[in-house]
Amino acid sequence: MLPLTISRPPAIAGLAWVKEGWRLFKLAPIPWTGMTALVFLVLMALGMLPLAGGFLVHVLSPFVVAGFLAASRGGSQGEPVTFVFLGAGWREGRNALLVIGVAYMLAALLIFNLVGFLTGGDLEALLRQAQMPAALTPEEAERVVATALPALSLGTLLFAPLLMATWFSPGLVLFERFPPGRALWWSLWACAVNWRPILYYSLILGLAGVVAVLIPFGLGLLVFVPWTLTSTYAAYRDIFVPVEAEAS
Repeated sequence: MLPLTISRPPAIAGLAWVKEGWRLFKLAPIPWTGMTALVFLVLMALGMLPLAGGFLVHVLSPFVVAGFLAASRGGSQGEPVTFVFLGAGWREGRNALLVIGVAYMLAALLIFNLVGFLTGGDLEALLRQAQMPAALTPEEAERVVATALPALSLGTLLFAPLLMATWFSPGLVLFERFPPGRALWWSLWACAVNWRPILYYSLILGLAGVVAVLIPFGLGLLVFVPWTLTSTYAAYRDIFVPVEAEAS
């Protein structure tokens, strides 16, 4: 494989990633939504398992990302997008993706506990309560307001580098055969030096996500989720460039 370099596209590249992701989605909308529905069902079923359910969802998340990235690459190269791509992470880079999944799970647990310890608020419980404000008593609502801002602010600050490290790492494992530690570091560094286009990209998709959530029965999410992953592939290909290709 050719050695990689991390390019630094301009801020407007964030919009180009969103557009390219949408183009890839439109090439095969039915397979994309079908794959997303299947993943939702599997993760929901796993999440309902006692004790280990939530852990399994975190550990398997890099495999989901790897599968969608593989499908995005296949679609961009003219291959039909099929459910077979969902198993790409199990066929290639399984051990490294497992390490990334476990690292993500442990880091998330550490962050939740650290936020609770430093702010006196249970971040996970606060997020659940914020989704059902009508069910709160006045006392509970007052407590949520008093603790939500510091807890969510600290949680966001701590989760940001974790998300940066795990965003591109499945692709680096799958496509470039990176070991997990190197993949996590490269992903973190690539996001740090490309914060401008990534911020632009995040704002655009954030607005699209708000619209998607408002569509009944989760139908909007069946489009939004694969769109985020096809656009992630577009960002990946724009940021991680083979040295010879960049030189030419």
